Amino acid sequence: MRRIRIIHKVRTLLALLVFAGLLAAAGALWWANQTGLPDSWRGEIEKALAKQGLHADIAGLRYWPLQGVEADEVTIYGDATHQRVLARLREVMVDVDRTKLARGEVRVERLDLKGGSLSLPADPEDPQSKVLEVENASGRVLMPGGRRFEVINAKGEVKGIQLEFEALILGYRQRPPGTPFENEQARAYRRKQLTRVIDLLDPWQFDAAAPPVIRLRVEGDLDDPKTVRADVFVKSGALEHGGVSLKKFEAKGEMRGRLLVLESLHLEDEGGSLAGRMEYDMADRSGRFEANSNLELPVLLKEFDAPGWLDQVSFQARPQLSARGDFKWPENGKPSIHVTGHLMAEHLRFQGHSASRVETDVAWNGANVFLDNLVVTRPDGTLRGRLLAKPDMIRYDVSTDLRMGVWQGFFDKHPLGKVLADFKDRDDTKVDAHVTGRINRNDKHDWTAKGEVRATHMAYKGTPFREGSVKMNLNHDFLDFTEGEVEFDYANYAMRKEHGGPMTGRAKVERVRWDREPATITLDGIEGNFWPAPVLRCFLPKVADNLEEYRFHTTPKLSGGGVIGLFERGSGKTDFRVNGSTAGLVSYRFVGKDLLLSGLKTKVQVKPRMTEVRDLTFDLFDGPVRGKFDILPGEGRTRVKGELDWTRLSMPELSAACGFEKKAKGFVTGRIEFDHHGEAAAGLNGEGLIALEEGELFAVPIFGPLSPVLSAVLASRKAGFQEAKDAFCTFSVKEGVMRTDDFLTTTPSLVFTGDATADLNRLTLEMTIRMNARGLLGVITLPLKPFYGLFQFRGIGPLKEPKWDNVMFTSPPESEKERLLAPPRARDVRPVEAR
Repeated sequence: MRRIRIIHKVRTLLALLVFAGLLAAAGALWWANQTGLPDSWRGEIEKALAKQGLHADIAGLRYWPLQGVEADEVTIYGDATHQRVLARLREVMVDVDRTKLARGEVRVERLDLKGGSLSLPADPEDPQSKVLEVENASGRVLMPGGRRFEVINAKGEVKGIQLEFEALILGYRQRPPGTPFENEQARAYRRKQLTRVIDLLDPWQFDAAAPPVIRLRVEGDLDDPKTVRADVFVKSGALEHGGVSLKKFEAKGEMRGRLLVLESLHLEDEGGSLAGRMEYDMADRSGRFEANSNLELPVLLKEFDAPGWLDQVSFQARPQLSARGDFKWPENGKPSIHVTGHLMAEHLRFQGHSASRVETDVAWNGANVFLDNLVVTRPDGTLRGRLLAKPDMIRYDVSTDLRMGVWQGFFDKHPLGKVLADFKDRDDTKVDAHVTGRINRNDKHDWTAKGEVRATHMAYKGTPFREGSVKMNLNHDFLDFTEGEVEFDYANYAMRKEHGGPMTGRAKVERVRWDREPATITLDGIEGNFWPAPVLRCFLPKVADNLEEYRFHTTPKLSGGGVIGLFERGSGKTDFRVNGSTAGLVSYRFVGKDLLLSGLKTKVQVKPRMTEVRDLTFDLFDGPVRGKFDILPGEGRTRVKGELDWTRLSMPELSAACGFEKKAKGFVTGRIEFDHHGEAAAGLNGEGLIALEEGELFAVPIFGPLSPVLSAVLASRKAGFQEAKDAFCTFSVKEGVMRTDDFLTTTPSLVFTGDATADLNRLTLEMTIRMNARGLLGVITLPLKPFYGLFQFRGIGPLKEPKWDNVMFTSPPESEKERLLAPPRARDVRPVEAR
């Protein structure tokens, strides 16, 4: 029994000793964790880490049963000098090899980080350098021996981005290190890569509930970047950076040394996606890529600082882009990019203009855009060609059937727009053009356009044409059009409607050239059948108005050329000549009367201050007319000065044109030098002469009262009468009032003289006729001595039919006495030769 009690007491004592030991151990552990394990432990663990290539300072150690040693405030250095801080860790669990620890040797086999944080300075030697903060860091580092490290299930957060990391790497060199320069280069490279990671992460915004995930698996030697290989996988939900909003982002690839290769790259926004691949050299920050995309292209262009004019491009439907290219992202500069590919876009708008479809091969270097095999389709036509757009210059080579109105809006603030504005489209307009040229966006005077254009159903400065073609060479200093052909459209031309002329007229011109200095238009080699006034109205509207007074019933045949001066500085250069003829009729209003000319031929020369008409010939009233005159435009009125002569014009035709009720007989010959300005007859001044042949002014009864009886017996109205058939006079005209004082006509027995005033404004006549009778009529008048044989008549009234009365004879003017009182001779009055 006693033995039993002794054994029981011994057991109780042992239990107490064990409990006390445990309490002492727990107290000692508690005390050690409060005050930290001995410095010798920290030193041994730091030495053990250094052997594995990790140079660290540990602020304190604590031991946790069943877990291991916990290191607090651990600082990782780049080398044994402890001058370059690579990372700072708050808490790290350290697992050592217990078998070797029992022999007094410390060897670290594993490091565990849970819920800690990691600070990675970009430049350990620069306290102001950027720092990559890794939060909620966790993971395990296995150090089986040698230079080998294995990282398992490492996770963390960098500014909300989830990082997952695994690695099988070599941590430190057992061979001799490289030269100081090589080591510094390696350190600088690591700093750059870290800085770039920080810079890339800064601007992006994302949904905190679904942050981006970056998964890396790395193998290689950290001290030799060329050996590093990493599998990379990136996945994210919504991302936003500047104006770029992405709905989804995925990338999968690998990093070989300094080269990052993303074999699979996929982006999505709200309505489109991008699929492609990319290679990126992290050493010189350059890379290349290829992709197919229908992302919002304008937003991406803006993000890459594309040229400002690209900001004006908008797409109502997403463009399809197949592209490849390369890029470079300088350390402290903007990225540069070179892209080549193929673009197809529908419903595109640019500067207020739209296209239903655009398709082109495209090349872009970040500043310049080259479009080749460009096809722009609109409902009203197509454009094909190529275009090079630089920030300051646009060059183009295009063929198009788009109408002129489409292009006017592009150049409404450019001098070329003034040229295009002179053309007007119609609903049935068609254009076929090939044009090359350039436009300097910074200098509106630096532009050119060359090519060939054919158009139908258009108008130039109000002159319509059915078809036209021309070659052109245009710039700021001159507009040069050559080999021009045009078919004018006279469907709505008033002259054609009035006289029923042809519907079209054709013309050819070798050259039409406008020169800015000295502001002239040169026209060479004009020929064709066309109305002149509409053409000249394109260049000289006032001269065209004067030509419009010659109302051609059909298109005349014209040829000519010369120089037309424009504005004040070029007006003195005008020298334009036209030769014209027509087999048709021409209406011309002269002193208030419409004259109908036929067979007109003339030469016209337009000078700076006048228009000369020379070698003018035409037929009028069945007789030839010749003339020349000058047209002198003035303020509010036009002055016409010249001369006309005519030969044997038909009096019946003339009396009908003048509206006389009784048709005259015979022919009239004469000439006039005139100066006409103002309106109608009131502006007519001049002088001339006129002769009548084979006419019938009046019949004088030679048998007195028996003349009518004899006429009845012989059944002849002229029996017993003498007719005055020829007459002559000179005249002058002043302000539309014509005067003569030497009117003369004769019969075999009579002499008639007279003086008259004819007012062409009021169409009235005042005329005195004196008659000297001889022969039988002289015998009959014997009782009237001393005035036997002398009679006087006076006519007053409308020019068409004045009222004649026999009045008392008065002494004739001196200019009439010789002819009136001299014995009459039987002779003819010869017509005056026209000069």
